[in-house]
Amino acid sequence: MINPIHLFLGFNGRIGRLAYWIGLIVLVAISPFSIWTVLSQDPFRDALAAIQSLGAVGALWTLVLFVPLAALNTKRLHDLDQSGLHAVLFYAPAAIGTAKVFVGDTPAMADFAYWAGWALWLAGAAGLWFLVRLGFYRGTRGENRYGPQPGKRAAQATA
Repeated sequence: MINPIHLFLGFNGRIGRLAYWIGLIVLVAISPFSIWTVLSQDPFRDALAAIQSLGAVGALWTLVLFVPLAALNTKRLHDLDQSGLHAVLFYAPAAIGTAKVFVGDTPAMADFAYWAGWALWLAGAAGLWFLVRLGFYRGTRGENRYGPQPGKRAAQATA
């Protein structure tokens, strides 16, 4: 049985693919903007517009959802025997893309806007890589430096 507190708030240990997908589905379900923005033509901009329309509550809710998402990604990376710091490859381009939306396309920021446009493309590529890598690749068999294989703890406790 998956402990929801550890699943969404713990950064230690490992989780398997099923726990990862369950966690992502829960986060999407409680996110006030993700369902309609994912189906739109410009999901990133529409998600930011949804957050902005909710004002401070939307911004706070987004930050609150970032913690469980980071916890899920970190533990899934641990299952693949990788440091949770590899998640920076996903978060850095998204942060730069977010800055582009808030700065806008002013002439003074033309160079930044150009590079931020590339960052948005990288954010999309990184997001696709994360979905494939974390959602579909099998974790390390047996124990690794981050702990026992998910599902093996219960079997070891009863033995």
